[in-house]
Formats: sequence, C-alpha cells, structure tokens
Amino acid sequence: MSEQGKSDGTLLAGIPNLPLRSRVAEALRGAILRGELRPGQTLTEVALSQQLQVSRAPVREAFRSLSEEGLLETIPYKGTRVRVLSRTDIEETYSLRGQLEAFALTRIVNRTDGVDFSSLERLCDTMQTLAAAGDLDGLNEADERFHKTLIKLADHALLLSVWSTLALRVRQIMALRNRQNSNPMEVALNHPPIVAALKRGNLDTALDYIAQHVASAADLSLELVEESG
Repeated sequence: MSEQGKSDGTLLAGIPNLPLRSRVAEALRGAILRGELRPGQTLTEVALSQQLQVSRAPVREAFRSLSEEGLLETIPYKGTRVRVLSRTDIEETYSLRGQLEAFALTRIVNRTDGVDFSSLERLCDTMQTLAAAGDLDGLNEADERFHKTLIKLADHALLLSVWSTLALRVRQIMALRNRQNSNPMEVALNHPPIVAALKRGNLDTALDYIAQHVASAADLSLELVEESG
C-alpha cells in the first residue's frame, strides 16, 4: 500500500514519506490543535490508516506519542479518543498561563537593553487581516505566535521551556474557543492594547490587559468540558 496518498477531504491531507510515524503524528496533532478533532472524538487505527493511506503501524505509534503528550487517551473497552478537557484542565492551564505571561511582561518592561516590539506589532496586524478574511486556522496560529513571542521577549530560557510544555494544551483550548467566537475580529483586537502598554512601559496596564485576555480565553463553553462525576 502506498505511504503517500490523498485523504477523503474531510479532515487530513496525505502523509509525506519520511519519517512516516512522525508525519502521521504531526497530522493528527495539527488536527487536534486546530480544533478539527474535538475532545472526546473517537479515533481508530483502521479508519485513519485507510484515510491517510498508510499501514496501521505508524498510526499506532502516533497514538502512543500523542498519548504521552496528553492529547489522546485510551478508555478501556472504548478505544482511543481525543483527550477530554475537564474544568480542572482548563483552570490549571489558564491559571499557570496567566502567571507565566505576567512574569514575562514584568521582565519585558524591566529590561534595560531595549526591546524591539515590531514582531508583536506585525502579528497584531496579521491577526486583524486573518480575522477580516475569516481565516480561523491562520488566526489561531498567529495568536499562538504572539504569545510565544511575548515569552521570548522576556529573555528567560527556563520560562520559555516551561511555556513550551504548556503550549500544546493552551493552543488546543485557544483553537476550540476561537472557533466558538462569532466575531474573530474581537480575538484579534485583544492584542494591540497589550503591546501599546508595554511600549509605554506601563506595567500595571499591561498586566490588567493580559489578565483580562487570559480570563476571557479560559471562559470555555460548558459543552467542551466534561463534568466531573
């Protein structure tokens, strides 16, 4: 069976050759992080191997990798599914995210070597362009880049490492929430005030904006969380 083929057009593109298991994992990871594969959605080796036109072995290996990343879970007698997001998952993710970004903003404002905010400004412009075009996937990716750039500007290697560990879960929740937002421009316009406050060196205002932004992002629809008990 060919390892490179076409999907049925409903979800995933065909998988390039090398390394195959990594390409399968990347395709599934991307679909989860874009919100195309939703929490609780069941995945089967047979269906995915047919859709991607690969053998079952790389799909099985991809399932194992994504389970280790916390994106998939295996339920006894039910099979493998996209990991369901609980209230605790969201609360813990966004409470930690808020602390990390607040720390990053504090370091940025207190840096004495000067900070170039042009990358953040370009991302703000990009988000508005994508929002106006209704490109949610592009908007989600630009949104993710904006926040990772904030972390990088803090110039703190350990902070960046911790953020990278959290980033997969943040990106998944962000994509799901942005897909629910009937006005994507609202998402885009949340970001310029943060940059403007940083450029003025107004830490308190920047912290207020980021806190509001994170709190809004954490307000995920109840239909996306699994009630405990």
